[in-house]
Amino acid sequence: MRLSVALGAALALLSAAPAHAAPELTLSASHAREPLLRAQAPNTTLHAAALTLRVTNTGPDPTDGSTVTVTDALPAGLSALVNNPGVGAGPVAASGPGWTCAGTATSRCTRSDVLAPGAAYPPITLTVAVASNAAATLRNTATVSGGGDATDGTASDDLGVVADACPNGWAAAALNPERADGCTLLDLVWAGEPFADDAAFAAHVRAVAAGFPGADADAVIAATRAPTAGPDNSCTSRIALTFDDGPSYYRPATLAALRAKGVPATLFDLGMRLEANPHLVRFALAEGHTVLGHSHDHPNLNSIPASLLAFEVAETAARFAALGAPYSANVIRPPFLSSTAATTAAIAALGFTVAPGPVATTDWDPARTPQQIATAALNGLRPGAAILLHDGPVDSPAGQATVDAIPLIVDGARARGYCFGVVDRAGQVTAARLAGRSDPIPALTAPVPYVPLAYPGTPPGAWELVPQPLQVEATHSPAVFVRGGTGTLTLTVANPTSTATDGSTTTVTHPLPAGLTATSASGTGWSCAGTTTITCTRGDVLAAGAAFPPITIAVAVATGAPAVITTAPRVTGRSGNVWIDTTSDRISTAAPVPGDVGGTVPATLALTLGAPAAFEPFTPGVARTYTATTDATATSTAGEATLAVGEPGHLANGPFTLAQPLQVAIAPAAWSGPVANGKATITFTQAIGADEPLRTGSYTRTLVFTLSTTTP
Repeated sequence: MRLSVALGAALALLSAAPAHAAPELTLSASHAREPLLRAQAPNTTLHAAALTLRVTNTGPDPTDGSTVTVTDALPAGLSALVNNPGVGAGPVAASGPGWTCAGTATSRCTRSDVLAPGAAYPPITLTVAVASNAAATLRNTATVSGGGDATDGTASDDLGVVADACPNGWAAAALNPERADGCTLLDLVWAGEPFADDAAFAAHVRAVAAGFPGADADAVIAATRAPTAGPDNSCTSRIALTFDDGPSYYRPATLAALRAKGVPATLFDLGMRLEANPHLVRFALAEGHTVLGHSHDHPNLNSIPASLLAFEVAETAARFAALGAPYSANVIRPPFLSSTAATTAAIAALGFTVAPGPVATTDWDPARTPQQIATAALNGLRPGAAILLHDGPVDSPAGQATVDAIPLIVDGARARGYCFGVVDRAGQVTAARLAGRSDPIPALTAPVPYVPLAYPGTPPGAWELVPQPLQVEATHSPAVFVRGGTGTLTLTVANPTSTATDGSTTTVTHPLPAGLTATSASGTGWSCAGTTTITCTRGDVLAAGAAFPPITIAVAVATGAPAVITTAPRVTGRSGNVWIDTTSDRISTAAPVPGDVGGTVPATLALTLGAPAAFEPFTPGVARTYTATTDATATSTAGEATLAVGEPGHLANGPFTLAQPLQVAIAPAAWSGPVANGKATITFTQAIGADEPLRTGSYTRTLVFTLSTTTP
C-alpha cells in the first residue's frame, strides 16, 4: 500500500510539471534625457543621447541557454554614434556587459547565458546622434527573441525632441545645472552682460539661480574671475578659433592678439614643440585657453603602425601632463585633418575623440596675406564651426600673416553676430571666456622644431629640423652612359643618426629623367614597382649607423639622351612628411662613334707532345694491365680540330712482340672552335697475360699523332 501511495504521488508530481520550460522575456526601453536636444541648421553641432534597453525574465522558468537577441532599428532622426569617447560612444553604437552587439542603423545584441526567473540581464545602452531635422516626437521600438520564449517581446519608447535653446553654450556641470531646453545657469548669467560692477554681476547670478532648484549662486560667484572684464561674449552663434602645430615662435604674439580681443582659443599643440617650450603651453592654460592634441611630430596617422599611433596619441598626452600642461580633454585633431574610419576607431580605443572637420583658411601657405586668411575664415562661418589657423605651421615658414589676421577675423565675426568659445571633450564648440589677466606673456626660450619644409623660405627666430634618420645615396655605372646602351642606377638608404628608425614604412621614389627608361628595379627586402617613377618600400627597422640593402635599377639609355642627366631620388619615413631626404646624381652620356682597328691571324695547327710515356716494369707470369700517360698541347685557329693517333700496333723488343695490342685513349680528342694551348691527356694501356713469355729488355713502339681540321 505504501508503495502504491508513493507511486501515485510521483505520478501526480510528474503530471504537474509543464511539458516545456516557460521563460517569458519582456523588454523595456527608456532614455536618459527628456527631451532630447538637437541642433538647428545651419548649426551642425553634435547632440548625443543614450537609449537603454533592459531584458527581464518574468516567466516561471529560466531561459534554456539558446541565443537571446535584442534588435533595435533606430527611427529617422536618430543615427548610431560610434568612436567618440567624449560622449561615451564606443566602437559600436550598442553595448552592455555580457552582450555581443553589432550594426549601425539596426543594432543587434545577443547572449546565451541562462536568465533566472525574475532576473534581468545587464542593460544595453545605445549611443545615438540626434539629427538637426529630427521630428518633435520620435518612437524607438525594439524587440527581444529567443531563450526558449516562443513569443517575441516588444518595447517602445517615445522621445521628445527640441532645438537647443542655447546652442554651443556653457557645458553642464555640478555648478552649472541645465534646463530641459538646453540652457544652463551660466548661459543665462552671461546673457546679462555687460555688468556695471561685481555687485551687479552677483545680483544677476542670484536672480538666475533662483530658477534652478539647488543651484549654488555663491559658489558660481566665487568661481568667476573678473566678471566685468572683457568684451560681451554671449550670443546664439558661437564659433571657436583654433590653432594647430604650436607652440612656435609666433605663440607670444598670438596670445597677445587673443588677449587684446578677449577671445579664448583652442590650441592643438604638438608634443615635440611642447618639449621645446613647455612654459608657453602652461601659460596658455593659465590664461584660460584650451589645449588639445595634434600628435607628437605631425605624421599622417593613417600611415603609421599601431605602436607608433599609440605614441603619437596617448603617450604624447602623457608627456603634456608630465610637463604640467595636461590636455583640457582627450581630443585630438589629426595632422592634415586625415583620419580614416579605422584610424578613428583606433584613436577612440585609446580613449581619445577625433575633432570634426573645421573651416580651413590655408594659412600655412606663405603666399597668403592676412586679408586672404581672414576672408576665408569669415566666408566659412556658421554657428558651431571651428576655424582652423596655425601657430607657425610645422612644415612652412608662414605664421606672421596668421597673427595679423586674428583681429580681422574677430572683428569681422563679431560684426556678423558671432561670439567665441572653445572645443570641448566631444570635439564640439562650447562657451568659454577670457578675462582678468595682465601678467607678461613669456618669450620663446628654445629653438622651435620643424619637419622638412614643404614651402620655400626659412622659419623665423631660433629653429631646428627634427632628427632625420634616413639618408639616400645615388650612384651609377658605368661612369659614362652610352646612348642607345644600358646602365645601372644604385640607391642606398642609410641611417646616419644614433637612433634606430621606428618600423614605419620607408619609401624611396625615383622619377626617371628624360633619356632613361627602367627595365627592372629590385633590392633585397624592398618591394618595387613603377615605370616612369620607381617606388620601393619596406617596413622593417633600420638600426643606427646601418644601411638597407641597395636598390638596383636597370635602365636603357635613349639614343637622344641629353649630354648630362640628373637623377633626383627621395626617401621618406614616418608617414612620408616627418623624415625626408633627397639627393642627386649627375650622369654624363656619350654617343657611340665607330673606330676601326684590326689584325690578322695566320692559319695555325700546332701540336706538341709531353715526355714519352713509360710503363712500370712488366712482371712475367702475372696477368695484369699496365697504364702510362703523357699529354699533348694543341693550338688551332680552325673552326674545329681533331687529335688522332695512327695504328697503335704491338710493343716490340727486337724480334719479340707482345701478344696483345697497345691501347690508346685521348681526352679531349676534339675541339669545336679555335683553341690555344689546349691540353689533352693521352692514356696508354697494355695487357699482359699470365702465360705470356717476356724477353729481357725494353718493349717500345713509335706512334704518330696528328692534329687535323676540315674547316681551316
